[in-house]
Amino acid sequence: MVSINYDAAGYPMFPGGSEFNTQFGPDDLNRLQELFDDCLNQCHLPVDSERARILGRALVRLYSQGQHDPDLIRALLVPPFRRHS
Repeated sequence: MVSINYDAAGYPMFPGGSEFNTQFGPDDLNRLQELFDDCLNQCHLPVDSERARILGRALVRLYSQGQHDPDLIRALLVPPFRRHS
């Protein structure tokens, strides 16, 4: 199980630097886009919002660290972002 820490606002924080060194292929990008869109819809976030940008960074960081299970990713990201809707 992945251990998640949360910041003072309750958003998930993942270890790692601010830069991502992972290269994504077309299939990865398609999966990331689908997950991002799904999480946005579940959290009722507008795509151009600051919270959507934070969600996107959290999603890319998790994925770049090797977590590719869409159900687990949703379970980790949706509840904290939904709480702040």
